[in-house]
Formats: sequence, C-alpha cells, structure tokens
Amino acid sequence: MERILVVRVDKLGDFCHSLPAISLLKRSLPDAQIDVIVSPIIEPLAKQFDFIDNLLIYRKDDPQLVDTIKQRNYQAALIMHSHKHMAQVVKQANIPYRLGQRRKWFQYLYTHRAPLNRSACLKPEWRYCTDHIEYFLCKHHIPPADIHQRLWDIAEQKPQWQEFYGKTNYELMVFIHPGSGGSEGSLSPAQFVDIADNLAQKCQHKLKFVVTFGPGEEQLADTVAKQLQDKQHDALPAKPIKDIAEFSRSLVAADVMIAGSTGPLHVASLHNAITVGFYPHESRDDKIRWQTLSDDYKRLSFSPPMGKSTGANLALVDTKLAGTKAAEKINALYGDN
Repeated sequence: MERILVVRVDKLGDFCHSLPAISLLKRSLPDAQIDVIVSPIIEPLAKQFDFIDNLLIYRKDDPQLVDTIKQRNYQAALIMHSHKHMAQVVKQANIPYRLGQRRKWFQYLYTHRAPLNRSACLKPEWRYCTDHIEYFLCKHHIPPADIHQRLWDIAEQKPQWQEFYGKTNYELMVFIHPGSGGSEGSLSPAQFVDIADNLAQKCQHKLKFVVTFGPGEEQLADTVAKQLQDKQHDALPAKPIKDIAEFSRSLVAADVMIAGSTGPLHVASLHNAITVGFYPHESRDDKIRWQTLSDDYKRLSFSPPMGKSTGANLALVDTKLAGTKAAEKINALYGDN
C-alpha cells in the first residue's frame, strides 16, 4: 500500500483519540503516503502532526469531494468511525480497499469490516482506533509498530503559555472548561464553581484558575470566573485565541484540566495534564471509552449514579467528591507549597 486515506471527520475529542492510530499506521508503513480527511474546524490542529502527510477537508456539500479523492488514487480508505456519507464517498471514488467497522446498516459500502464493538465501552476509544489499524496491518501481513500515546511534546512552550494566561509565581494552573462542546453534555456553572472551591480548600498548593471557552461561550466563562472571584479565588476567563491550533498549543499551560467529556479535555490530555472529566453513566460506562490520553495516574473521572433515570443527569455528580479527589491527586503529585 503506497497511498492510504484515513477518515475521521467528526469532533475535536474524537480526532485526538485517533492520533495514536494514525501515528501507528505511519510508523508501520513509513514509506506510504498517509493522508487524513477531517472536518474544517480540525484542520489547524491536524497540521501540527508530522505523521500526517496531507490533509483533505470534509464538507458535506462539496460537489467536488468525490472527484478530489478519486484523483489521488488511494489504494485504501480506513474509515475510523461510522459515517454513512463518507462511506458513500469513498465507494464512489472507487477506492478498492475500504475498511470500516461492523454493526451499522451501511456496512455493505465497505469491502472489509473490522470486528469492533465500540458501543460496549470495554476499552478506550483510542484503543478501538488502534485496533482498527492493527486489523488492517495484520490482514496485509505488515508487522504493527509499537503504540505511542505521547505524540505531541511541546513542553518547552509551557512557561510562555503559562505567562500568557497570567501565571505570576509558583501557583499551579487549573483550567476549567464549562462549555459542552461535545455530545455528552456538561455540568452547570455552579457545579464547576463548587468543584473548584472544594479543590482549593483542600489543596496544599496555591492555585490559579483559568476558565476557557468555545465560540459563543464567553459569557459562560465570565460567569464561572466571577463566581470563583467572589469566593476569593484567583480566577480569570481565558484570553481569546485566534484558532483551534493555537488554543490547543496553549493548553500545554494547564497543570490540571476540569471539564466534561469534550474536546479541550482531550487536547489537554495530549499534553499529559491531570484531567478531571465528567461522563454520563446510563447503560454503559462512557468514562472507560472516553477516558483521556493522560497517563493513568493523572486521570480522574466522575459520573452520576448508573441507570436510565439517573445516568444522563450530570446534575447528580458529587461535586464535593470530585473537588476532594482532585486535591488529593494534586497533593500527591506536587506536594506542599
């Protein structure tokens, strides 16, 4: 295989979880051209990774999309998530080998189907993605390379970004992203404030809170920052950032990221921050599937009580417990002032 197209045209967090798999593919086939098609908002971030050779941009209403893909003469398309329109596109582009996953009614559009069952939530999403690539490699008798989770090392930029966000002394930078940004929903502003307040009371280290926001969420960030200030905490809304690539780089400043299961939480985990995430818990364990890419010892996750009547209600998350556990994690890793 000389030219391979990887398809991942959904959201920011999903793309982050695909990165170990794309890296695995490139290191297993170093001489192959590995192109990736992404949604427009992901393009600036995707350009940061040298194991992606070329980027294509997915726009559903693009009348030239099939022809653009066809002209590149890809030998394989690896569809990393179930996406009916892209399954149709790569078929119409006459890509001879099309690997998707089983369990969707449109799987007939693929020439091959990987035996993955993401809905069972038995392993993290990034591992389902690497399973997808390993299936492809093994079917072609190509030994898979080792899997790498740490793919974006810009630690040397951390001091400058912490200064950008207002660090002045020895405080730890705790980022809070109260917006939803994803399909899982999020906590209320009052819940985030309560978590941060409990965290600050029990933490042995001086903290500075930075409240980040996505498009249209500036007022939400201002509200959370103001309520934390009213409780005498050092807090401020984040400064505006020009695009998702710069925002993603800037999250290297975060020693801790507190958020629902949304893009910024997963981007911060690319920098191996301590992540404090919140997940629904109805009939499956989303905190397993959507766990962050931070090291295991840097990952905390919380959910409401499991059940159809309770599992989707993030208002039932124990905020006092979350703040206490986050403080214990910081104290264990950073110690006293």
